[in-house]
Amino acid sequence: MTGEPPPATSPGLPTSAPAALPAAKFGIPSPRWAIAATFFAFGVASGSWSGSSAAILARASVDAWAFGVALTCFTGAYLAAMSSGGVVARRFTVKGTLIAVLLTIGPVLAALLLASTAIGIFVPLIAYGVLAGMLDATMNAEGARIERRLGTPIFARLHGGASAGGAIGAILGSVLATSAAPWALGMIAEAGLAAAAVLVALAIEPDAGDRVGGPIPIRARILSRSLVVLGLTIGVSITCESATISWSALLLRREAPQWAAFAGLGAAFFFACQATFRVNADALRSHAADRTMLLLSFLVAAAGLGLVAVHLGFATSVVGFAIVGIGTAAIVPCGFALATSQPRVSAGAAISAVAFFGGFPRLPAPLATGAIASVFSLSTAFSCLAALLLVAFAAVLVFIPAQPRAARTHLTPSQRRLPS
Repeated sequence: MTGEPPPATSPGLPTSAPAALPAAKFGIPSPRWAIAATFFAFGVASGSWSGSSAAILARASVDAWAFGVALTCFTGAYLAAMSSGGVVARRFTVKGTLIAVLLTIGPVLAALLLASTAIGIFVPLIAYGVLAGMLDATMNAEGARIERRLGTPIFARLHGGASAGGAIGAILGSVLATSAAPWALGMIAEAGLAAAAVLVALAIEPDAGDRVGGPIPIRARILSRSLVVLGLTIGVSITCESATISWSALLLRREAPQWAAFAGLGAAFFFACQATFRVNADALRSHAADRTMLLLSFLVAAAGLGLVAVHLGFATSVVGFAIVGIGTAAIVPCGFALATSQPRVSAGAAISAVAFFGGFPRLPAPLATGAIASVFSLSTAFSCLAALLLVAFAAVLVFIPAQPRAARTHLTPSQRRLPS
């Protein structure tokens, strides 16, 4: 989940809010738990699609090339929705947008999970991309606002919760999509999203239309080599995350058709390992420089995809996808921390620039993956992604200078945004 980060500071927002405490006193959930439920429900929804995608593609007789085209349209819709998230939220408020999207995205996902034709996949998938991008932007904006009020870091845990939800959703998707009641998967995901909408309605305080994102100030410093490289390399990492989520079930189903009901295990282990390391990312960063963490993470993620690419069987590929989850967990926070340490560039502008350049590798990647899988194999496509991670490693090693210990900075609460 990724997109335009919220600004580093937002005028008019209080820095602390014990206002959430009285609500909890009367049995109303706190805003923190409401937004955590939103992240978790979104993770379950994403995992449901990931775990069931192979069965849906087989049911609809959609090949790798057509799936690549569909994923490209999905990615474009997702990025466009996140870019326009600020306009929508300023007009309808973040709370209103959250509730509307949570209530709408469930039926769209249910239609996608029950698709049995190519057009039945394309149309709901694009609509799901629009709604998922909007939800990604608004839930992160609200998370930033709550974190500032609490004065306590919660972003890593919020995104860890999303990854944990993804693991659960992937397992459910894998099993239920091949069962006699595939409709149950959509019902479960929809119930979770609707419950999150109720919690948001009860607990989230009304806002005056907070700014979710905004235009990126393109100036010479924003176009600095470091920010461009960080943006592109983080984009590569998110590309590999997306490929794992979208293609792992199809690869595992092809490797072991007799275990089709467990094809979602690749995504499930990816999400679970990513969640585990993501919630501990800040503790790990206290022992190593962000640049060092970034370099090690790229190598670990590349090793995971390399293990998938050698095609050693179902179990080995599942382990490979788990390693990818470990490798990608800390790349975004470490990359954003390095970006915000750039001299004479504001934190908000630096993160926005990184997010902007991160979109460049993401858009063409699904089409390229589908084309390579169609002409050669999915294993070959994953080997190309592993090579891309090694290129990202080399780019960080060459173009991003090591920081002196005194100059190292970590993400402030409002910058701890971990798109996946």
